[in-house]
Amino acid sequence: MMFKIQSFLIFFLVLSGCENIKHSQKIDNEMKFYFKGQANLYLKNNKKKVIKKFYEFSYHENLAKLNVNKKCLEFIKINKLNGVNCKYAGTKFTEKILTSLN
Repeated sequence: MMFKIQSFLIFFLVLSGCENIKHSQKIDNEMKFYFKGQANLYLKNNKKKVIKKFYEFSYHENLAKLNVNKKCLEFIKINKLNGVNCKYAGTKFTEKILTSLN
């Protein structure tokens, strides 16, 4: 009985920890790179509803733009989606730049 409870707790901690790893990777990238590019995936007939957001980080603004567009288009190709469009949403400074400017 005690083993089942411990197993359940360990399983729960592992599952909740995996989500924190994804979030911490984004924070790490914010502090490592200078630019964050964003692209949004939309339905062709409904350009107001964002289906998925893509982010790419880079030391150069142009690379962030190119990589995020490529990532979005690859997502469409891999998942064989029809009736969707990628739209570049812009490039922003990351926290590394914003905190060094203050």
